[in-house]
Amino acid sequence: MRTQIPFTTIEPVRTGRYYTRELVRRLAHYATIRRNGYHDHGSLEQAATTILAERAAGGFEAGGHFDGVWPRDLCFGARGIVAAGYGDVLADTADQLVAELADAETFYTDFHPSRNAATPAEGADTFPALVCLLAATGGLQAHADAIVSLAERHRERFVDERTGLVTGTGSGWWDSAARAREAYNTAMLLAAVVRLEEAGLETTFTGDSSWIRDALDSQLWNGDYFDEHRDSETLACDANVVPLYFRLVDDDRAASIVDALGGLERSNGLCLRAQPFSHGAVHPFFLLHRDYHYHVWPWNSFMYAIGLEQYGFEDRAKRELERVERVLGRYGTFLECYTLAGEPYVKRGYASAGHFTVAAALWTEYRCQFDPCCQ
Repeated sequence: MRTQIPFTTIEPVRTGRYYTRELVRRLAHYATIRRNGYHDHGSLEQAATTILAERAAGGFEAGGHFDGVWPRDLCFGARGIVAAGYGDVLADTADQLVAELADAETFYTDFHPSRNAATPAEGADTFPALVCLLAATGGLQAHADAIVSLAERHRERFVDERTGLVTGTGSGWWDSAARAREAYNTAMLLAAVVRLEEAGLETTFTGDSSWIRDALDSQLWNGDYFDEHRDSETLACDANVVPLYFRLVDDDRAASIVDALGGLERSNGLCLRAQPFSHGAVHPFFLLHRDYHYHVWPWNSFMYAIGLEQYGFEDRAKRELERVERVLGRYGTFLECYTLAGEPYVKRGYASAGHFTVAAALWTEYRCQFDPCCQ
């Protein structure tokens, strides 16, 4: 029988279990990496081929020490996975995720053979990610009833009806941050609602894409880029790369975002945020790694490069791709994250995941869509 582990209410015992399990998992991976390093496939082409083939055989786990299936990763990696020839397997995985969520009261973030979890809280981006994943695999209409129900639950739990923003507390891509990532979460919902409307699938959000877009533009756009939330103007990638990747902004706004993000470009790739989080801005579990969402994440860079290409910034895209390929090529694998100096993020008991599925998938998407040598 599958164990369901809801985190909708913060209970000391349940929270303690989560952090104990998380700490054990991280330390075990850290020890392994410190002892053995990362497996070198010899080339990024071979690494991507091997990683995606292995993940297809196991339901597309995230990779490294992230041993579950994460909808948010899959929604970003979907186009690359389909391009690699694993669309049918991905569709089956999406079907399983719908079945799991339809029967649960919690928006889980990661799914495992014997348990599901909300890491560290239920996912504010789980429903939008699922919609984008199903749109990529052509499965929205087949799961219409479940999507209608999940949309209602997502709206009730996370959407502020007064502002139109996704303000509810929950886990997202930057799960180290204590404050809700309003711009990222709202952009994810907008991407989902646009796809639902394009598919003609009526939900509680039908006709609301303009309302959500206006909320994002009027309350979080500062004239140059999207603020990460209403109390912080710090430039952050989750708030701005996602709108580029999903083509949620017009050309003028995209050009402004690209100009702003140029300030985050470093010699080894795009750093995630203009500065590390303060001690008070992260969950206690991340105090030793408050720069975790600051350094270079290859899959963020690949999303950025794809977004740049989509809006006509081809030279900028190629430069970003080359910077990241140069670093990853030294290790022969797709890392979760590495430091601004170009070294794997391995510090104070945490080690970057290797064999990272979403990074391999996004790299494959870029190559298949924009590299003439691969077309």
